[in-house]
Amino acid sequence: MVISEGLYGLPVITHCCLETHGAVCEWTDSDHLLTHVSTQYISGIPGQMAEVVGIPAANIRQVQENIGGGFGSKFGPDRWGIYSAKLSKKAGGAPVKMMLSRAEELEVAGCRPSAYARVRVAPGGGGSPPIPYLIRDRVPNYRIQWTAVVNNIGPARAWRAPNHPQACLITMAALDDLAHKLGMNPLEFFKKNIELTGPRANIYMDEFPVADELMGWSKRWHPRGDKTPGPIKRGLGMSMHTWGGRGHQSECDLTIQPDGSVTINMGTQDLGTGTRTAILAVAADTLGLTPQQITLLYGDTRYPMSGGSGGSTTIGGVSSTTRRAAVDARDALFAKVAPVLGSTPEQLEVVKGQVRVKGQASKALSWKEACAKMGAVPINAHGKNLGGRDPLMNSGVGGVQMADVSVDTEAGIVKINKMVAVQDCGLVVSLETAESQCYGALIMGISYALFEEKVMDPTSGRMLNPNMEFYRLAGIGDIGELVVHMMVNKYDGRGVIGLGEPPVISPGAAISNAVANAIGVRVPMLPLTPARVLAALGEQKGENA
Repeated sequence: MVISEGLYGLPVITHCCLETHGAVCEWTDSDHLLTHVSTQYISGIPGQMAEVVGIPAANIRQVQENIGGGFGSKFGPDRWGIYSAKLSKKAGGAPVKMMLSRAEELEVAGCRPSAYARVRVAPGGGGSPPIPYLIRDRVPNYRIQWTAVVNNIGPARAWRAPNHPQACLITMAALDDLAHKLGMNPLEFFKKNIELTGPRANIYMDEFPVADELMGWSKRWHPRGDKTPGPIKRGLGMSMHTWGGRGHQSECDLTIQPDGSVTINMGTQDLGTGTRTAILAVAADTLGLTPQQITLLYGDTRYPMSGGSGGSTTIGGVSSTTRRAAVDARDALFAKVAPVLGSTPEQLEVVKGQVRVKGQASKALSWKEACAKMGAVPINAHGKNLGGRDPLMNSGVGGVQMADVSVDTEAGIVKINKMVAVQDCGLVVSLETAESQCYGALIMGISYALFEEKVMDPTSGRMLNPNMEFYRLAGIGDIGELVVHMMVNKYDGRGVIGLGEPPVISPGAAISNAVANAIGVRVPMLPLTPARVLAALGEQKGENA
């Protein structure tokens, strides 16, 4: 029997938000607090601060339309938010601003936990291995021993796809090593065992040929160890992943005024992911308008509540809420306009700024003309999604990624030539912003695969690289060519599913597997620094001596 055994892992890293954690707080009077907390959860801040500052949550207003990154680390006011509110109280209500310095951000604002595992894996009959990361419960024989270790490196917080990048690397690296021992092409290896992934098997099988073509995998893949002459070795690696992404609870108000203006109020936030664009796109599509004709007011607890932006839950929550409000408002408008057009509300449609009778383009009113028939009273609609089983949203996506790398075996430097991401997220609301999510995830993944590590002094317990010079992120020269393919028009019937987390899961595993394919030996730990690459090559030479 072929058995593959190895040690794999990745270290503690930080969120490294461009806008550091912090808050500005001021008391507008002795009983009312105005806060500007850099947060992923606008609607949740008052409830978290009320008891500590001694006033009802209803007396706290949080305003923060946009934030400069959170990645799972900004759901509460934190100590600095509480302290700024208390200092403002002592200062007679004057605004107090407390923002962490870059060093403080890296040291105390949260981090992604490390994970290390020794994996021993063998194929079953016919060369079928388990795939524990994706569907552990379908593996017929497995044993897991897990130990948590307190290391005092800093507070752990959710980091884009909590636990999944760690589990993906450990699993996919181990299975790639097994495929190598079996003498199998990893792509064929995963295809052979894809039924173990259960309900998403068909998604992966649809994505494999797309990724194959975009990367040229079948034409360019070679067994481990690039045999071409010279110190630069090239290799390919792949990985696959999944995520939930069901939308959160959310509400909104949508108003159509008699002059034709449309306003949406929603207490959500935009982390730079295009949430505003998606909300406006859904409303515009429903009302037959352009996004520029709709005003969105958000980022304020005076607006209807919306859940926190975490777990890839935002797009499902805000899109379903917006759709319901827009449909109700549109239908109310149809009821007002139908008699004027000599029809019934059910026979009306709104297309490109016209309210018209279906199939009778001549019987139409412009949007402004139609709204003028409302009289003096605006139309108000309240949208609310139905929670976990809302038919407009869903859960569970699949993605496949491939990496093409070059490794300088003399210097140990890994260079990314190309990354391919093929991703499912159900119904795509905005293709451009969906692709942007994936591009950002690939860049973030390249950063944690090649550079990121919270380096600690074992004697003093201090972080040794609390700055952007030595806590390195990928730059423009590090990322290579990035190719993203969204599975549009393929799984639309599943509804909207979140996309923030999934594409950041696989880059570490895909790049690690590509390096192993290039140099013929596994570099067991991320990040794949020159020192680690050279150490792995040195051990290989020692074994072959």
